[in-house]
Amino acid sequence: FPIDVYLEGSDQHRGWFQSSLLTSVAVRGQAPYRAVLTHGFVLDERGVKMSKSMGNVVDPLEIVEGGKDQKKNPPLGADVLRLWAASVDYSGDVLIGPIIINQVADAYRKLRNTMRYLAGNIYDFDPSVDSVPTAQLPSMDKYILHRLETLNNEIDEAYGSYNFSKVYQALQRFSVVDLSNFYFDIAKDRLYIPAPNELRRRSCQTVLSLLLQSMSVSMAPILPHMAEDLWLSMGEQGDDRPGSIFQSGWRRPEFDLDVDCIALNETWNLIRELRDDVNKCMEDARMVKFIGSSLEAKVVLYTEDSGVRRVLETLNPPDGSENQVDELRYALLASEVIVADSAEEVERCEHIREGQSAVVMVGVTRASGSKCERCWNYSCNVGENSQHPTLCHRCTVSLTELSLPIP
Repeated sequence: FPIDVYLEGSDQHRGWFQSSLLTSVAVRGQAPYRAVLTHGFVLDERGVKMSKSMGNVVDPLEIVEGGKDQKKNPPLGADVLRLWAASVDYSGDVLIGPIIINQVADAYRKLRNTMRYLAGNIYDFDPSVDSVPTAQLPSMDKYILHRLETLNNEIDEAYGSYNFSKVYQALQRFSVVDLSNFYFDIAKDRLYIPAPNELRRRSCQTVLSLLLQSMSVSMAPILPHMAEDLWLSMGEQGDDRPGSIFQSGWRRPEFDLDVDCIALNETWNLIRELRDDVNKCMEDARMVKFIGSSLEAKVVLYTEDSGVRRVLETLNPPDGSENQVDELRYALLASEVIVADSAEEVERCEHIREGQSAVVMVGVTRASGSKCERCWNYSCNVGENSQHPTLCHRCTVSLTELSLPIP
Protein backbone atom coordinates (compact mmCIF):
# COMPACT_ATOMS: atom_id res chain seq x y z
CA PHE A 1 0.00 0.00 0.00
CA PRO A 2 -0.48 2.27 -1.81
CA ILE A 3 -0.98 0.43 -5.11
CA ASP A 4 0.77 1.55 -8.29
CA VAL A 5 -2.16 2.69 -10.41
CA TYR A 6 -5.94 3.04 -10.44
CA LEU A 7 -7.45 2.33 -13.85
CA GLU A 8 -11.06 3.17 -14.67
CA GLY A 9 -13.32 5.07 -17.04
CA SER A 10 -13.57 8.85 -17.00
CA ASP A 11 -17.09 8.63 -15.50
CA GLN A 12 -15.51 7.64 -12.17
CA HIS A 13 -13.77 10.96 -11.51
CA ARG A 14 -16.49 11.77 -9.02
CA GLY A 15 -17.28 8.14 -8.25
CA TRP A 16 -15.01 5.33 -7.12
CA PHE A 17 -11.78 7.30 -7.47
CA GLN A 18 -13.03 10.07 -5.27
CA SER A 19 -14.70 7.88 -2.64
CA SER A 20 -11.61 5.68 -2.42
CA LEU A 21 -9.40 8.74 -2.10
CA LEU A 22 -11.49 10.34 0.64
CA THR A 23 -11.72 7.10 2.63
CA SER A 24 -7.99 6.41 2.41
CA VAL A 25 -7.02 9.95 3.39
CA ALA A 26 -9.40 9.81 6.38
CA VAL A 27 -8.17 6.40 7.56
CA ARG A 28 -4.47 6.32 6.51
CA GLY A 29 -3.63 9.92 5.83
CA GLN A 30 -2.51 9.27 2.25
CA ALA A 31 -3.87 8.49 -1.22
CA PRO A 32 -4.53 4.79 -1.94
CA TYR A 33 -2.65 4.93 -5.26
CA ARG A 34 0.55 6.31 -6.72
CA ALA A 35 -1.05 7.22 -10.05
CA VAL A 36 -4.50 7.47 -11.60
CA LEU A 37 -5.14 6.61 -15.23
CA THR A 38 -8.57 7.25 -16.70
CA HIS A 39 -9.80 6.43 -20.19
CA GLY A 40 -12.70 7.20 -22.49
CA PHE A 41 -15.25 4.82 -23.96
CA VAL A 42 -15.21 2.66 -27.06
CA LEU A 43 -17.53 3.81 -29.87
CA ASP A 44 -18.14 2.48 -33.38
CA GLU A 45 -16.40 3.92 -36.45
CA ARG A 46 -18.99 6.69 -36.75
CA GLY A 47 -18.50 7.75 -33.13
CA VAL A 48 -21.83 6.25 -32.06
CA LYS A 49 -22.30 4.38 -28.78
CA MET A 50 -22.49 0.63 -29.34
CA SER A 51 -25.84 -1.05 -28.92
CA LYS A 52 -27.16 -4.52 -29.74
CA SER A 53 -30.36 -2.97 -31.04
CA MET A 54 -28.38 -0.84 -33.49
CA GLY A 55 -26.24 -3.81 -34.55
CA ASN A 56 -23.00 -1.84 -34.25
CA VAL A 57 -21.32 -3.87 -31.50
CA VAL A 58 -17.76 -4.96 -32.25
CA ASP A 59 -16.96 -8.28 -30.56
CA PRO A 60 -13.24 -8.41 -29.54
CA LEU A 61 -13.32 -12.22 -29.70
CA GLU A 62 -14.41 -12.03 -33.33
CA ILE A 63 -11.35 -9.88 -34.11
CA VAL A 64 -9.09 -12.41 -32.43
CA GLU A 65 -10.67 -15.67 -33.63
CA GLY A 66 -12.56 -14.50 -36.72
CA GLY A 67 -16.25 -14.44 -37.52
CA LYS A 68 -18.55 -17.15 -38.80
CA ASP A 69 -17.51 -16.29 -42.33
CA GLN A 70 -13.72 -16.67 -42.03
CA LYS A 71 -13.12 -15.32 -45.54
CA LYS A 72 -14.95 -12.11 -44.76
CA ASN A 73 -13.79 -11.84 -41.15
CA PRO A 74 -10.51 -13.78 -40.82
CA PRO A 75 -8.89 -14.29 -37.41
CA LEU A 76 -6.37 -11.51 -36.78
CA GLY A 77 -5.04 -12.67 -33.41
CA ALA A 78 -4.79 -11.04 -30.02
CA ASP A 79 -1.74 -8.95 -31.00
CA VAL A 80 -3.73 -6.98 -33.58
CA LEU A 81 -6.40 -6.19 -31.01
CA ARG A 82 -3.74 -5.15 -28.52
CA LEU A 83 -2.02 -3.02 -31.17
CA TRP A 84 -5.31 -1.23 -31.82
CA ALA A 85 -5.66 -0.52 -28.09
CA ALA A 86 -2.10 0.85 -28.04
CA SER A 87 -2.59 2.97 -31.16
CA VAL A 88 -5.52 5.07 -29.91
CA ASP A 89 -5.52 8.08 -27.61
CA TYR A 90 -7.47 6.58 -24.73
CA SER A 91 -7.68 9.91 -22.85
CA GLY A 92 -10.88 10.50 -24.84
CA ASP A 93 -13.44 8.26 -26.50
CA VAL A 94 -11.95 5.86 -29.07
CA LEU A 95 -13.36 4.39 -32.29
CA ILE A 96 -13.26 0.81 -33.54
CA GLY A 97 -14.71 -0.99 -36.56
CA PRO A 98 -13.74 -3.14 -39.57
CA ILE A 99 -11.97 -0.34 -41.49
CA ILE A 100 -9.94 0.77 -38.47
CA ILE A 101 -9.03 -2.80 -37.52
CA ASN A 102 -7.89 -3.55 -41.09
CA GLN A 103 -5.65 -0.47 -41.01
CA VAL A 104 -4.12 -1.64 -37.74
CA ALA A 105 -3.68 -5.16 -39.19
CA ASP A 106 -1.74 -3.65 -42.12
CA ALA A 107 0.51 -1.77 -39.69
CA TYR A 108 1.00 -4.98 -37.72
CA ARG A 109 2.06 -6.88 -40.85
CA LYS A 110 4.59 -4.18 -41.77
CA LEU A 111 6.10 -4.35 -38.30
CA ARG A 112 6.10 -8.15 -38.37
CA ASN A 113 7.82 -8.16 -41.78
CA THR A 114 10.49 -5.83 -40.38
CA MET A 115 11.13 -8.18 -37.47
CA ARG A 116 11.10 -11.19 -39.78
CA TYR A 117 13.79 -9.54 -41.92
CA LEU A 118 15.91 -8.99 -38.83
CA ALA A 119 15.49 -12.56 -37.58
CA GLY A 120 15.90 -14.15 -41.02
CA ASN A 121 19.21 -12.46 -41.79
CA ILE A 122 21.03 -13.54 -38.64
CA TYR A 123 20.33 -17.26 -39.16
CA ASP A 124 24.09 -18.02 -39.26
CA PHE A 125 25.13 -15.39 -36.71
CA ASP A 126 26.30 -16.34 -33.22
CA PRO A 127 26.63 -13.13 -31.16
CA SER A 128 29.25 -14.66 -28.87
CA VAL A 129 31.49 -15.52 -31.85
CA ASP A 130 30.60 -13.30 -34.80
CA SER A 131 29.84 -9.91 -33.22
CA VAL A 132 31.95 -7.00 -34.38
CA PRO A 133 33.05 -4.58 -31.60
CA THR A 134 31.15 -1.32 -31.74
CA ALA A 135 34.34 0.69 -32.27
CA GLN A 136 35.01 -1.25 -35.48
CA LEU A 137 31.55 -0.77 -36.98
CA PRO A 138 31.19 1.39 -40.11
CA SER A 139 29.84 4.90 -39.68
CA MET A 140 26.48 3.93 -41.21
CA ASP A 141 26.02 1.18 -38.64
CA LYS A 142 26.86 3.53 -35.79
CA TYR A 143 24.29 5.97 -37.15
CA ILE A 144 21.54 3.33 -37.08
CA LEU A 145 22.51 2.30 -33.55
CA HIS A 146 22.33 5.95 -32.55
CA ARG A 147 18.84 6.10 -34.06
CA LEU A 148 17.99 2.95 -32.06
CA GLU A 149 19.27 4.61 -28.90
CA THR A 150 17.02 7.60 -29.57
CA LEU A 151 14.08 5.25 -30.18
CA ASN A 152 14.71 3.42 -26.89
CA ASN A 153 14.74 6.68 -24.93
CA GLU A 154 11.54 7.84 -26.60
CA ILE A 155 9.80 4.51 -25.88
CA ASP A 156 10.95 4.40 -22.25
CA GLU A 157 9.59 7.90 -21.68
CA ALA A 158 6.29 6.99 -23.37
CA TYR A 159 5.81 3.83 -21.32
CA GLY A 160 6.64 5.77 -18.16
CA SER A 161 3.77 8.18 -18.86
CA TYR A 162 1.40 5.41 -20.12
CA ASN A 163 1.46 7.02 -23.57
CA PHE A 164 1.11 3.76 -25.51
CA SER A 165 0.11 5.45 -28.76
CA LYS A 166 3.50 7.17 -28.80
CA VAL A 167 5.20 3.77 -28.44
CA TYR A 168 3.17 2.48 -31.40
CA GLN A 169 4.00 5.51 -33.53
CA ALA A 170 7.71 5.40 -32.66
CA LEU A 171 8.04 1.70 -33.52
CA GLN A 172 6.15 2.15 -36.79
CA ARG A 173 8.13 5.22 -37.84
CA PHE A 174 11.48 3.61 -37.03
CA SER A 175 10.57 0.36 -38.80
CA VAL A 176 9.39 2.04 -41.99
CA VAL A 177 11.50 5.20 -42.28
CA ASP A 178 14.83 4.27 -40.69
CA LEU A 179 14.93 0.55 -41.42
CA SER A 180 12.82 -0.49 -44.43
CA ASN A 181 13.29 2.68 -46.49
CA PHE A 182 16.92 3.27 -45.62
CA TYR A 183 19.07 0.75 -43.77
CA PHE A 184 17.55 -2.47 -45.13
CA ASP A 185 17.56 -1.05 -48.65
CA ILE A 186 21.31 -0.54 -48.47
CA ALA A 187 22.11 -3.60 -46.34
CA LYS A 188 20.95 -6.17 -48.91
CA ASP A 189 24.21 -5.82 -50.83
CA ARG A 190 26.24 -6.43 -47.65
CA LEU A 191 24.17 -9.40 -46.55
CA TYR A 192 23.95 -11.34 -49.82
CA ILE A 193 27.11 -10.55 -51.81
CA PRO A 194 30.07 -11.09 -49.45
CA ALA A 195 31.35 -14.40 -48.10
CA PRO A 196 29.68 -15.31 -44.78
CA ASN A 197 32.54 -14.16 -42.54
CA GLU A 198 33.53 -10.97 -44.33
CA LEU A 199 33.63 -7.98 -42.00
CA ARG A 200 31.06 -5.92 -43.92
CA ARG A 201 28.53 -8.77 -43.56
CA ARG A 202 29.26 -9.58 -39.92
CA SER A 203 29.14 -5.90 -38.97
CA CYS A 204 25.69 -5.63 -40.54
CA GLN A 205 24.53 -8.78 -38.75
CA THR A 206 25.83 -7.35 -35.48
CA VAL A 207 23.55 -4.35 -35.95
CA LEU A 208 20.59 -6.52 -37.01
CA SER A 209 21.03 -8.65 -33.89
CA LEU A 210 21.08 -5.58 -31.63
CA LEU A 211 18.03 -4.17 -33.40
CA LEU A 212 16.16 -7.45 -33.00
CA GLN A 213 16.94 -7.84 -29.31
CA SER A 214 16.17 -4.23 -28.46
CA MET A 215 12.95 -3.88 -30.49
CA SER A 216 11.63 -7.21 -29.17
CA VAL A 217 11.87 -5.88 -25.61
CA SER A 218 10.29 -2.56 -26.60
CA MET A 219 7.26 -4.16 -28.21
CA ALA A 220 6.74 -6.93 -25.64
CA PRO A 221 4.14 -5.09 -23.48
CA ILE A 222 2.04 -4.32 -26.58
CA LEU A 223 2.73 -7.32 -28.83
CA PRO A 224 3.56 -10.18 -26.45
CA HIS A 225 3.03 -13.02 -28.92
CA MET A 226 5.28 -11.52 -31.59
CA ALA A 227 7.91 -10.63 -29.00
CA GLU A 228 7.87 -14.16 -27.59
CA ASP A 229 8.18 -15.70 -31.07
CA LEU A 230 11.20 -13.50 -31.74
CA TRP A 231 12.75 -14.34 -28.38
CA LEU A 232 12.42 -18.07 -29.08
CA SER A 233 13.98 -17.63 -32.53
CA MET A 234 16.95 -15.88 -30.95
CA GLY A 235 17.28 -18.69 -28.43
CA GLU A 236 17.93 -21.12 -31.26
CA GLN A 237 21.33 -19.46 -31.71
CA GLY A 238 22.67 -21.22 -28.64
CA ASP A 239 21.69 -18.46 -26.24
CA ASP A 240 21.45 -19.33 -22.54
CA ARG A 241 18.93 -16.62 -21.66
CA PRO A 242 15.64 -17.27 -19.82
CA GLY A 243 13.05 -19.33 -21.72
CA SER A 244 10.68 -16.37 -22.11
CA ILE A 245 11.16 -12.69 -22.87
CA PHE A 246 8.90 -11.97 -19.89
CA GLN A 247 11.37 -13.65 -17.56
CA SER A 248 14.28 -11.55 -18.74
CA GLY A 249 13.26 -8.21 -17.25
CA TRP A 250 13.32 -4.83 -18.97
CA ARG A 251 16.82 -5.24 -20.37
CA ARG A 252 18.09 -4.25 -23.78
CA PRO A 253 21.58 -4.89 -25.17
CA GLU A 254 24.04 -2.15 -24.27
CA PHE A 255 26.53 -0.57 -26.64
CA ASP A 256 28.90 2.39 -26.44
CA LEU A 257 29.15 4.22 -29.75
CA ASP A 258 32.09 6.41 -28.64
CA VAL A 259 31.47 8.85 -31.48
CA ASP A 260 30.36 12.45 -32.01
CA CYS A 261 26.65 11.74 -32.47
CA ILE A 262 25.87 15.28 -33.65
CA ALA A 263 28.37 15.04 -36.51
CA LEU A 264 27.23 11.47 -37.23
CA ASN A 265 23.62 12.62 -37.49
CA GLU A 266 24.47 15.58 -39.72
CA THR A 267 26.43 13.36 -42.12
CA TRP A 268 23.85 10.64 -42.55
CA ASN A 269 20.83 12.94 -42.50
CA LEU A 270 22.49 14.74 -45.43
CA ILE A 271 22.96 11.41 -47.22
CA ARG A 272 19.32 10.48 -46.62
CA GLU A 273 18.16 13.76 -48.14
CA LEU A 274 20.53 13.20 -51.04
CA ARG A 275 19.12 9.69 -51.54
CA ASP A 276 15.66 11.18 -52.02
CA ASP A 277 16.95 13.54 -54.71
CA VAL A 278 18.96 10.83 -56.45
CA ASN A 279 16.01 8.44 -56.39
CA LYS A 280 13.80 11.06 -58.03
CA CYS A 281 16.40 11.71 -60.70
CA MET A 282 16.79 7.98 -61.33
CA GLU A 283 13.03 7.61 -61.55
CA ASP A 284 12.96 10.33 -64.25
CA ALA A 285 15.58 8.33 -66.15
CA ARG A 286 13.69 5.10 -65.60
CA MET A 287 10.43 6.59 -66.89
CA VAL A 288 11.98 7.17 -70.32
CA LYS A 289 13.75 3.78 -70.20
CA PHE A 290 17.19 5.41 -70.06
CA ILE A 291 18.06 3.01 -67.24
CA GLY A 292 16.33 0.01 -65.71
CA SER A 293 17.94 -0.90 -62.41
CA SER A 294 19.55 1.85 -60.34
CA LEU A 295 22.82 -0.09 -60.67
CA GLU A 296 22.92 0.85 -64.35
CA ALA A 297 23.44 4.48 -63.32
CA LYS A 298 26.40 6.70 -62.67
CA VAL A 299 25.49 9.57 -60.32
CA VAL A 300 27.26 12.92 -60.71
CA LEU A 301 27.02 15.40 -57.82
CA TYR A 302 28.03 19.03 -57.50
CA THR A 303 27.74 21.48 -54.62
CA GLU A 304 29.20 24.90 -53.86
CA ASP A 305 28.77 24.31 -50.12
CA SER A 306 32.26 23.47 -48.78
CA GLY A 307 30.88 21.57 -45.76
CA VAL A 308 28.60 19.41 -47.88
CA ARG A 309 31.38 18.82 -50.40
CA ARG A 310 33.71 17.68 -47.63
CA VAL A 311 31.15 15.07 -46.51
CA LEU A 312 30.61 13.85 -50.08
CA GLU A 313 34.33 13.54 -50.78
CA THR A 314 34.93 11.68 -47.51
CA LEU A 315 32.31 9.12 -48.52
CA ASN A 316 33.63 8.87 -52.06
CA PRO A 317 37.33 7.93 -51.83
CA PRO A 318 38.98 7.27 -55.22
CA ASP A 319 40.04 3.73 -54.28
CA GLY A 320 36.89 2.86 -52.31
CA SER A 321 36.45 2.77 -48.54
CA GLU A 322 38.38 0.29 -46.46
CA ASN A 323 35.22 -1.22 -44.98
CA GLN A 324 33.31 -1.25 -48.33
CA VAL A 325 30.27 0.21 -46.56
CA ASP A 326 30.70 3.95 -46.01
CA GLU A 327 30.62 4.86 -49.68
CA LEU A 328 28.19 7.00 -51.66
CA ARG A 329 27.71 4.36 -54.34
CA TYR A 330 26.41 1.86 -51.79
CA ALA A 331 24.26 4.44 -49.98
CA LEU A 332 22.78 5.69 -53.27
CA LEU A 333 22.44 2.18 -54.79
CA ALA A 334 24.43 3.22 -57.86
CA SER A 335 27.40 1.53 -59.56
CA GLU A 336 29.43 4.73 -59.68
CA VAL A 337 29.36 8.18 -58.04
CA ILE A 338 31.42 11.23 -59.01
CA VAL A 339 31.72 14.41 -56.96
CA ALA A 340 32.17 16.95 -59.76
CA ASP A 341 34.37 20.03 -59.71
CA SER A 342 31.90 22.13 -61.67
CA ALA A 343 28.21 22.37 -62.45
CA GLU A 344 29.02 21.83 -66.13
CA GLU A 345 29.92 18.19 -65.42
CA VAL A 346 26.43 17.61 -64.03
CA GLU A 347 24.81 19.48 -66.90
CA ARG A 348 26.41 17.07 -69.36
CA CYS A 349 24.36 14.24 -67.84
CA GLU A 350 21.19 13.10 -69.59
CA HIS A 351 19.03 13.64 -66.48
CA ILE A 352 19.48 16.47 -63.97
CA ARG A 353 17.72 17.50 -60.76
CA GLU A 354 18.38 20.24 -58.21
CA GLY A 355 18.81 18.87 -54.69
CA GLN A 356 17.19 19.91 -51.42
CA SER A 357 17.26 23.73 -51.22
CA ALA A 358 19.45 23.60 -54.36
CA VAL A 359 22.47 22.63 -52.21
CA VAL A 360 23.43 19.67 -54.40
CA MET A 361 22.96 19.28 -58.15
CA VAL A 362 22.27 15.68 -59.16
CA GLY A 363 22.92 14.20 -62.57
CA VAL A 364 22.35 10.66 -63.80
CA THR A 365 24.06 9.03 -66.76
CA ARG A 366 24.95 5.45 -67.65
CA ALA A 367 27.53 3.66 -65.53
CA SER A 368 30.92 2.82 -67.02
CA GLY A 369 32.21 -0.70 -67.49
CA SER A 370 30.45 -4.04 -67.71
CA LYS A 371 27.82 -5.69 -65.57
CA CYS A 372 29.01 -8.21 -62.98
CA GLU A 373 26.76 -11.23 -63.30
CA ARG A 374 26.92 -11.94 -59.58
CA CYS A 375 26.26 -8.57 -57.87
CA TRP A 376 24.86 -6.74 -60.94
CA ASN A 377 27.08 -3.70 -60.32
CA TYR A 378 28.75 -2.16 -63.35
CA SER A 379 32.52 -1.96 -63.07
CA CYS A 380 35.55 -1.40 -65.28
CA ASN A 381 37.36 -4.27 -63.55
CA VAL A 382 34.88 -6.96 -64.63
CA GLY A 383 36.89 -9.69 -66.35
CA GLU A 384 40.27 -8.71 -64.95
CA ASN A 385 40.51 -12.10 -63.26
CA SER A 386 40.86 -14.79 -65.92
CA GLN A 387 39.39 -17.41 -63.60
CA HIS A 388 36.23 -15.32 -63.15
CA PRO A 389 35.85 -13.40 -66.45
CA THR A 390 32.27 -12.26 -65.76
CA LEU A 391 32.81 -11.01 -62.20
CA CYS A 392 34.02 -7.76 -60.67
CA HIS A 393 36.98 -7.58 -58.31
CA ARG A 394 34.75 -7.46 -55.22
CA CYS A 395 32.92 -10.68 -56.12
CA THR A 396 36.16 -12.40 -57.09
CA VAL A 397 37.52 -11.70 -53.59
CA SER A 398 34.31 -13.04 -52.02
CA LEU A 399 34.44 -16.24 -54.07
CA THR A 400 38.08 -16.71 -53.13
CA GLU A 401 37.03 -16.34 -49.49
CA LEU A 402 34.37 -19.00 -50.03
CA SER A 403 36.97 -21.31 -51.61
CA LEU A 404 34.48 -22.42 -54.27
CA PRO A 405 35.78 -24.60 -57.12
CA ILE A 406 36.31 -22.80 -60.42
CA PRO A 407 34.03 -24.19 -63.15
